[in-house]
Order: sequence, then C-alpha cells, then structure tokens
Amino acid sequence: MSKIFERKYFVDYLLSGGGLFLLVLFIGKFYFLKELPLELSYDESYYWDWSRHLDWGYYSKPPMVAWVIYVSSNLLGSTEWAVRLPALLFNTFTLALGYVMTSRFLGFSTGRIFLFTLAFTPIFWIYSFVMTIDPPLLFFWTLSFYWFVRYIQKPNSLWALLTGLAIGLGLLTKQTMFLFLPLGFLYCWLFERELLKKRETLLIPTLSLLVYLPNFLWNVKRDFLLWEHTKAHFSRSAFSMDYYLLYFGGLLILFGVFFVPLFFELGFRFFKLIRLYLKGALRELKEREEGTILKVLFCSYIFSFPPLFFILVLSLFKKFNHNWIMPFFITAYIWVSYLAMGHKFRKLLLYLNLLIGIFLSLLVIAVAKKPYIFPGEGGKILAQTFYKFVGWKELAKEVSKVYDSSLPLLVSHREIASSLAFYLSEHPHPYVLNLENQINNQYHLWRRDEELIGREVLLVKKGSDIPSYIVKPQKLGEVVIEVGNKKKIYSIWRGIFFKGNIHLEDKKL
Repeated sequence: MSKIFERKYFVDYLLSGGGLFLLVLFIGKFYFLKELPLELSYDESYYWDWSRHLDWGYYSKPPMVAWVIYVSSNLLGSTEWAVRLPALLFNTFTLALGYVMTSRFLGFSTGRIFLFTLAFTPIFWIYSFVMTIDPPLLFFWTLSFYWFVRYIQKPNSLWALLTGLAIGLGLLTKQTMFLFLPLGFLYCWLFERELLKKRETLLIPTLSLLVYLPNFLWNVKRDFLLWEHTKAHFSRSAFSMDYYLLYFGGLLILFGVFFVPLFFELGFRFFKLIRLYLKGALRELKEREEGTILKVLFCSYIFSFPPLFFILVLSLFKKFNHNWIMPFFITAYIWVSYLAMGHKFRKLLLYLNLLIGIFLSLLVIAVAKKPYIFPGEGGKILAQTFYKFVGWKELAKEVSKVYDSSLPLLVSHREIASSLAFYLSEHPHPYVLNLENQINNQYHLWRRDEELIGREVLLVKKGSDIPSYIVKPQKLGEVVIEVGNKKKIYSIWRGIFFKGNIHLEDKKL
C-alpha cells in the first residue's frame, strides 16, 4: 500500500491540487456573492436582527449565528453580502477540513472525490450563499469529528480538549450537535471500549457541556423555551403524499442522485463487515495500517448511517426538513467515497453524481441571478423556490413612503418584522402582534404588544382584510408581489391598537 501519511501538518495537505481548487472556488463564490441580487430571506434578516441584541440565547436557536453576523456586519456594514459572507467562509473551512481529513487518513484520491462531491452537492452549495445556523453548524460538526478522529488515533489530553471545545461551540450553534456525544459514545462502546476508561475521554463531554452552560442557564430562566420550540417541530404529522414526494424526492436532488442509493447499498454491505469485525474475524487488521483506515471508516459510518437511517424512517411519520440531516451526510461522504472508489461501477456512479451536482449547482446560480430564466410553468416553479427571498425591498419601499419614526411599528408576522428592520433605512425595532398571548418568536420576548394598547401605530400585515384589532383603521397602501404562481399580499394601516377582536362599531374613542 502506498504511503499516505508523509505530510505532517494541516497546511501541507492544502498545498496540493485540492487546496488550489478550494482557493479558486472561494474566489469565484466570493465574486458571485458580491454580485448576487437576491434579497435576504426572512430567516437571514431575523438572525441579523438577533445580532443587534447580543445574548446567550434566543427563542429558537443558541446564540452562535447572531454572534457571527454581529462580527461580520460590524466590520463590513449591514449589507446583504456582509450578512452572508460568514456562510461562504464556514462552507470553505468545512470543505478544507473534510478534504484534509480524508486525504490524511484515506488517501488523496478519496480526499479529492470527497472534496469535489461535497463542494457540488446542491444543498451544501446553496448554504455557501445563505447565512443561517447551518453553515456554522456544519463547520463545528466537521471540526469536532476531525479532532475526535485524531483523539481515537492518539488518545491524549490535547485532542480531547480540542474535541470538547469544538463540540461545545457546536452546541452553541444548533441543537443537532447534541447527537454528537451519544454517537461518539456508541463508537467507543463498539470499537474502542478502552477509551471509555480513560480520564481524557471524560474531558470531551465535560468541556463541551461547560461551554454550552451559559445557553442552558439562559433557557432555565425562560422555562426551557428553546426546547419547547424544538419539541414542537416533531409534532407535525407526515401523512401526506405531497410531503413524501417533496421530502424523499428532494433527498436525491439535494444530496446526490446517485449518492443516496450508494449510501444505502454500501451502508447495509458495510454493516455486515462491521459485524464480522465485532465478532473478532477481522481483529488481525487492527495492528496493521488498514486498522487506522478501518477506524476512520467505522467512525464516519457510526456518525452517519445509524442516525440517517433512523431519521428517514421517522420521517415517514413526522415532517422533517432537509437541512436537519446535513451534518450526517458530511460524515457519510467520507466512508462512501472510500468504499465506492474501490469498485469500478460504484466509482462511475460517483463521477456521474458529481457531474449532475455540478449542473444543479450552476443551475442554482443561474436562477438566483435570473429567477425566470426558463419560460413557462417550469420557470415559474423554479422561481418559487426563492419565495423566501423575494419582495422585501419592495415592501420596505412602500412602507418607507408612510413610515413615521414617532409611531411604533406593529407587524402581523415575524418575517415582516425582520425584513423591515433590515431594509428600512432607519432599521426600526418593530413589535410583532401576539393575539394568542403565546411566545412564538424572538420579538415576543423583546417587546410585548400590550405596551401599544391605546396608542396610535403603523401596522403592516399579511393580506388586505381590515384588521379587527385596530380602531378606525386608515389604509395607507397595499403591496402585491408575484413569485411564480404564488402571490404575497401585504397591507399598510394606521390607527389605534387594541388587543383582541374589537368590533369597530362598538368601540368609540
């Protein structure tokens, strides 16, 4: 077997064709990001608004995304590209980590196919231009996995501390990171039980939970609001043919037309090899060079196949979002790439998957620049995929015509609040209507609409119907935005705010 450990330091692996590809890719993406005409999605502007109120936690997520956007927007200004630049940086760092890791332990051929496949996997490509919680999560997940692999290769306090720190930062990014700890325990219990007896191993969960502690205390003070929000995600029933087609069809398009079938085919085959190994049939490999390779393969398998298989079965009953499973696919690309490269037909499928990924990634760029690039219904359907990103500047432009900073700005939904906060030149601090008296978003934590009762407000709401909670409402404008076959309708009002359903003819001021 050829030597694959000749390079010593991290940067040594980047001084290669893969490193040059990463540099060229970053420069190209950076230029595209600067020229991207796409408005911020309401999630991106929502997280930007969080960054104006730094804290240890927020309604639906830990604080990392707000901290990162705070740094970027304060250095580069509150612009669309400045908000999104961290997504590109995290995406590039994730690719670099994965490439170095696979090249170091599995050889440069595996490292290159991993790099190219991940770089042009459509969903990862998209999240290099969209700044949400997922780009930093993917980075900390990959970083944690990299340090964990180094730890199981050479258990010592340094690798344990670095692993624990990376996991802790991931816990401050998204709840998904909590799965890293039981998956790490599962790997050790199956393959490295001696590690469970080492004091250094205990450093990993201890440090990670210490880093996470401030966010935990934030949630304690707010009756575990974050966990209640997370639990609500798993209450959505999945019994719908439209959902099944969208979710399972989307898996192929977003994660790889040929990769997903390869993942399951190789996953069940590799499970048989793992059973042989656990029974002792392959123990002789442990002391040889192949033993290090097996550790990486087994570890990346445990961090991908079991959780993905469980989640995909669960998704038959509960609705899931595609971005929730992205971390597991990153580790899946490691072992699938290595195993597939050793078989002629599977290797061909990987290359075909890469070609399709490149085409779809370029299509994303084209549609982002020109939503109606294709005529007819097909063009409209593609345009609708950018529904979250369209219309906010137009809405802000209409609101700015009647905006009065002396009046409180009240809106019906949090997506309107965050978009107006970003796109109005005054960057106001809006209130979000809360007729049910339930905390449903971060704005309900910051500002209570009860403060506005009896006061004149400027209201921006979905739809054009008369708001029953405004006395003697004066309609100031209406905005209709067409996105493909869909329409967004917003109306602008001025009047006195009263909580609850008030019949206008019964209320006299």
